[in-house]
Amino acid sequence: MAKRYKQNRLALLGIGASALVALLVVILVVAVSLAGGSQQEETSLPSDQLQVEDLYEGTRSIPKFDYPQNQYDSQLFVEQDGFLRYDDGKAVIGVDVSEHQGDIDWQAVADTGVEFAMLRVGYRGMTQGLLNADATFAQNYEEARAAGLQVGAYFFSQAITDAEAQAEADFAVETLDGRELDYPLVFDWEPPLPSEELPAEDLRAYAMTGEEITGFAKAFSQRVEELGYIPCVYTNKHMAYNTFNLTELNEYDLWYAEYQPVPSLYYHFRMWQYTASGTVPGISGDVDINICFDPY
Repeated sequence: MAKRYKQNRLALLGIGASALVALLVVILVVAVSLAGGSQQEETSLPSDQLQVEDLYEGTRSIPKFDYPQNQYDSQLFVEQDGFLRYDDGKAVIGVDVSEHQGDIDWQAVADTGVEFAMLRVGYRGMTQGLLNADATFAQNYEEARAAGLQVGAYFFSQAITDAEAQAEADFAVETLDGRELDYPLVFDWEPPLPSEELPAEDLRAYAMTGEEITGFAKAFSQRVEELGYIPCVYTNKHMAYNTFNLTELNEYDLWYAEYQPVPSLYYHFRMWQYTASGTVPGISGDVDINICFDPY
């Protein structure tokens, strides 16, 4: 009786056994199709890109480089004694300066707990491309070392060829004149910004490509290493993602600039310049302040 009732019910619904099987097949095909479509959507990112969660920009894609990933713990960044610190028991605070800061009382700087100083050793002009020594480098070097700070240096580059980048490294080392550095000698290439006084056509390095600038950084760093110093490359987030090919620079440390409470670069950096408007006793006006996570 039950069997006959079931058969009659299917008949009333107009569904035979073969039709029911067909319906189940259709449902299965649709499910597989939807799953495949979802998977296809998830893997639609180009193979040379990564999708990441940026602290300040949310979900975004970035270039996929063969470069170590940032592993810093955002919970360890704390305000303490007037500085932003990384509270892991190892990281140290430093400043970077040039002739724009004028005379500096380095003992007063050291007394605040600052442990290292990155000094501009020289720069290339944006229009004529002439090489210049920083007017205060020698004085800053001697006085910072005398106050007990460890010292590194950076060269502001406007190279437009690999040969010019190598010449900048040679010039920086000549200006060091045998002085030892505790911290790296850094390649600092920054895009020249046009203004009314300096239009784009007067800025010799204005039209450089990311591939070219990566080559300059590599040429400078290789030459610095050959001359017995530690190389490093200065960058910000835009240049790290849109200018440099970090795979080509994976032998070198990064000095990263981002003026936020916590750094957000996906890739690893050894030093972080966290402000350009810091205040440090002994230095007049604003000054850049840095954290070195792994002291040299």
